[in-house]
Amino acid sequence: MTRSFVLAAVLALAASAGGAPGTPIALSDVRQNLFATCSPSEREGWIVGELGRIIRTTDGGQSWVRQDAGTKRPFLAMSCLDAKTAWIAGKEGIVYATKDGGDTWTQLQTGATRHLFAIEFPTLERGHAVGDFGAMVHTEDGGKTWTATRVPESVALPESALDTGVEPGDVNLYGMSFGDPDHVWVVGEFGIIMTSADGGRTWQQQHSPVESTLFGVRFLDVNRGFAVGVDSTILATTDGGSTWRTLPPPITQRSYYDIMVRGPNGWIVGDSGTMLKTTDGGATWAIEPVSIKLAANWIRTVSLSPSGAGLAVGSEGLVFRLDGAKLQRLEGRRRGATETAS
Repeated sequence: MTRSFVLAAVLALAASAGGAPGTPIALSDVRQNLFATCSPSEREGWIVGELGRIIRTTDGGQSWVRQDAGTKRPFLAMSCLDAKTAWIAGKEGIVYATKDGGDTWTQLQTGATRHLFAIEFPTLERGHAVGDFGAMVHTEDGGKTWTATRVPESVALPESALDTGVEPGDVNLYGMSFGDPDHVWVVGEFGIIMTSADGGRTWQQQHSPVESTLFGVRFLDVNRGFAVGVDSTILATTDGGSTWRTLPPPITQRSYYDIMVRGPNGWIVGDSGTMLKTTDGGATWAIEPVSIKLAANWIRTVSLSPSGAGLAVGSEGLVFRLDGAKLQRLEGRRRGATETAS
């Protein structure tokens, strides 16, 4: 899979959907690709994607309302601390924040111009975002000011990267996860894995057992973590990434884009309508059947609330509701005049 193909897939465009900002919207009317989601609680969640789409539910996905940040640029990543506080990032370095549940969104000036593929705020003050060509931006004051950093020159790339002429500072970074406010991991092209023990200000490389692109990473705490990527790659660590081991995938020749585990239950999502499920905390994974009609769709991101309920989103407005080990595709419906969001 070439670098240009990966970037094109992440930034692919689709047709637009109607509806004014702030009005109810049915998921059946959403045709855009959806790149990110966040689930602060069992009933509340956001989904975001191309054309600056932001859509929120407060009733577990039964009904949805459009929100507006005032941009048509694609949103590619999201982080939320609670039902009021969230951040979204995307094309050409854009970052927006809300403190009122998305009623208003404020653009933050990060100084970044590269696409940002992952963003996470472990606290109200500390945040970090990563993207293409080694882009990284960091804040310690809730996004008022940002510091631009790059992949350290000390990072060693495999020969497969050197043969293409890619330098460490040009590596695309696709996934990020905090184990606690101080410990964070980043993954990307050529199997690169980096970690920081100071919240994202300085970075050290960890040994990766693969050279293929890693798209997603998730740490349950400072020791237990997972990473997924192309070539049906599933990696796991129990020592903070000092050692990574490969887990056998239940299906091969797939690209896995994201992973999330809460307690015994968890999900991996990927291309060709791929959904994998674990019920033993990520020790083993099994295929979760989905409609054959979704074989041409990709599923980009999965999020789970502390209760284990959440959302997964993908191409052409695809949205799934997740609840423990249960999976339900949401078709969406408009909220009628007599209905209210709880």
